Amino acid sequence: MLPVLAGGLIVLTLTQVISAQVESRDDFANSELASGVEERWGAPVDQPAPSVRAVPSGTVFTALEAMPLSRQHVTVDAAMNYRKRGLRYFSGFDFDFTGQYAVTNPRPHDIDVAFVFPIEMDKAQVLMSDLQFLVDGQPAPLELGDDRNRLVWTGRIEKGAERTFTIRYRARGLDSFVYRLDPSLPANDVQLHVGVVGGDNFDYPAGVLSASSVAQSPGGIGLDWRFSTLESGVSLGVRLPSLKTWDTIIASMARRAWFPFAALLVILMGLGVKHGRPLAFYETPLVASLFGFTFVLIAYLSAFLTFEAAWPVSVVGLGAVFVGWMSRVMPSEPKETFVLAWLATMAVPTLAVVAQGYTGLIYTVELLAGLIGALVLSTRGPVRGWLDDSASRAQGVAS
Repeated sequence: MLPVLAGGLIVLTLTQVISAQVESRDDFANSELASGVEERWGAPVDQPAPSVRAVPSGTVFTALEAMPLSRQHVTVDAAMNYRKRGLRYFSGFDFDFTGQYAVTNPRPHDIDVAFVFPIEMDKAQVLMSDLQFLVDGQPAPLELGDDRNRLVWTGRIEKGAERTFTIRYRARGLDSFVYRLDPSLPANDVQLHVGVVGGDNFDYPAGVLSASSVAQSPGGIGLDWRFSTLESGVSLGVRLPSLKTWDTIIASMARRAWFPFAALLVILMGLGVKHGRPLAFYETPLVASLFGFTFVLIAYLSAFLTFEAAWPVSVVGLGAVFVGWMSRVMPSEPKETFVLAWLATMAVPTLAVVAQGYTGLIYTVELLAGLIGALVLSTRGPVRGWLDDSASRAQGVAS
């Protein structure tokens, strides 16, 4: 009994330590590491809508009056470019922005307007490039203002006329894209399309209006917002697709490792009874150490490789050591038995963590399969003979 307790203590110690280490890195990733990633690879994109200020033609630009846009159609084509730091994946993306705007003069006289397109993003982070500005379909000068944080155009719009503006640029972002309408003005004919390639899951940032329609495909998603009129400005946008949070998954695997280890120990104890060769007092802690270090190796390799590569390398590598050693401990038992025992206690619990939402079902199916297997084996002649012999030996020792 003491070796079993010692083995369980070893597994608990190793797995809880590595789980706590991974979770502390997860907290770090949500703060300092995230800031470092933003400095290198971009930041959440917050793009305000342009504003228009007007005065009657011929007057001085001292009392500008805000005017709503008569049309704003925005298209954002994004391609996911995930960034990995340690165990954490960040949702980086490269995108092309195209904004098509119109301003109509409904007044009975000409007006002079200032069209201002804010550029509030840190250009060193987002690497904004290929900025284009068209007025009525013709290239216009790129006047970025004194602080170079806005694109400014000034000109005249005749009564009843319309001016159109097109703005294009390429940039990169992290985690989310938000398009903010002016909260002080009504919005007319608003359309936003966000197309994403390289991911199919998404969410909405806090305070953002959900999309009018969503189209999903195996290779990406398309979200559309369409409004003929809005009485006040709102925020539109999306939190870009993310990969599985492997740091959280690895921590959960490690915390639950005691359960599959108990199953492995029961299997080895049964084989020990079958061969009349139970594990020695020092062999159980060795099995526990090998089992626990598998999760430690998975965690550290995942920091340098992908989880999909780190898991098989760790499980197959240390599994080969386990099978080779157990074949020497119980040479009459086929190696396939130890292979199946190792994979069953590693693969199924891992699947139960990775397939979130199906954990209970997977464990239930595994336990049911084990119960059915035990029932089937109990009907086999050799197994029944071994059980009867074991019972007879036990009665002889008791008498």
